[in-house]
Amino acid sequence: MAKKAVLLLIALVFLSSSDLADPTYIPDFGHIVILVHDVSPAYYPELRQLTDLIETYGLQNQTYLFVIPNHGGSGDMSHHPEFVAFLRSLAEKGYHVELHGYDHIGNEFDCDAEEAEIKVDLGLEELESLGFTPKYFIPPRYSLSKSALKVLLSHNLTVIGRDFIYFPDGIQKPIVNREYTWYTPDPLVEYQLMSAEETYRSVRGTFFLSLHPRAANTRSGLEFFREFFEFLQTRFPDP
Repeated sequence: MAKKAVLLLIALVFLSSSDLADPTYIPDFGHIVILVHDVSPAYYPELRQLTDLIETYGLQNQTYLFVIPNHGGSGDMSHHPEFVAFLRSLAEKGYHVELHGYDHIGNEFDCDAEEAEIKVDLGLEELESLGFTPKYFIPPRYSLSKSALKVLLSHNLTVIGRDFIYFPDGIQKPIVNREYTWYTPDPLVEYQLMSAEETYRSVRGTFFLSLHPRAANTRSGLEFFREFFEFLQTRFPDP
């Protein structure tokens, strides 16, 4: 019975990793890029825990922090000087500070061009006032209208979606973007780890690893990252 369960598990891993198509290799990212969504003062303790783990394995240069400048409309980042200092310290260590909407309320960028222009201007102004110059943007919940996409690209932002990346010159490329740690139950950690390792081995382009603070800070989520980051080090000492 145990052997059958293992075989079924392996089959599921390959099925979940079989839709790799022809993903894009992005030289700025290399073989792997870690996308940290929902970076805001609301998740300060969780982000400290996650970045400590990332730094243990020397992956800060591969890590992009997607910041919500006014999370839930609760006030701009300048009201949280300790968190701003934390972001600046991370940037000094090699992390990249990027933009993840403005307030992240609802499907914020599934909107018309006028509203998108207002929101992206507010978000960029807030981060730039704190000394950050974003190059990349992830729309909240990956929800994005065509009009909003055009606005973002006109600001020279590269937009990362669930399955595609959109460059300011209008080129669109497929990507492999996976998230394995959304409140993952303990019994599924082994499966998620096997799936991630097999996908990483199989993908011919850049492997995008997404995570959300708090959802990833469970015991199983942290175990996944420790095991997967160990795997990266044994496969490629410099990922």
